[in-house]
Amino acid sequence: MGDRRSYQQFCGLARALDRLGERWTLLIVRELLLGPRRYSDLLEGLPGLTTNLLAARLREMEHIGIIRRKRAPAPVRAHVYELTESGHALEATIMEMARWGGRFMQAPHPDDRMNIGWGLLSLKRRYRGGLDMTAELRIDDRVFELAFEPGYLAVSEKSASRPDVVVSGTLAAFRGWLFGGKSAHENRAGGAFSVRGDVAAFAQLASAFLPREEPAETVSAHPRRGQSAAG
Repeated sequence: MGDRRSYQQFCGLARALDRLGERWTLLIVRELLLGPRRYSDLLEGLPGLTTNLLAARLREMEHIGIIRRKRAPAPVRAHVYELTESGHALEATIMEMARWGGRFMQAPHPDDRMNIGWGLLSLKRRYRGGLDMTAELRIDDRVFELAFEPGYLAVSEKSASRPDVVVSGTLAAFRGWLFGGKSAHENRAGGAFSVRGDVAAFAQLASAFLPREEPAETVSAHPRRGQSAAG
């Protein structure tokens, strides 16, 4: 860890914070959960992060072994950053931290930035389970692959190689479905969604996710032991 300060505590949490406790580090991991990113992609996706600080964070993250830098496949002439096995192991922790943080998301502040990629990552913890299929979501000019396994959902920002169903629509339409309570079938019937592929796969996709979790102020302040207030 070089000259970085350490808590110098023989504790797993302290050791993790020694490596991950710097500002922006976990948000960079969040970006890379969607797949490899160029330096410019990370800078664009994390407004407020300066180029010098991003460079410093990436060096630190490479040093501790949670990301690697590699040349992107042709025809892209650039290097990209991706998570290592150790970096991917942070996914469960990040998902639980995001679930906890959802308690404080009553409504966006006027200066809050929003990103549909962050929202799609939240679907990992809302996935009901039991599916074995691949969907491609075309949201305005962005494309995402949702690869469903019975017990896991992988979300990547890329075209799906062999999707069972492809759903295209505007950002507003997808937000209405995934976060606003409007059904995917309503969007399709109203022309907000264009669907190509297996009809049964679209029906499975439409019911794949649990309702959005409620913020803390709308649920009991005294959950039962072992149960979070967000359920």
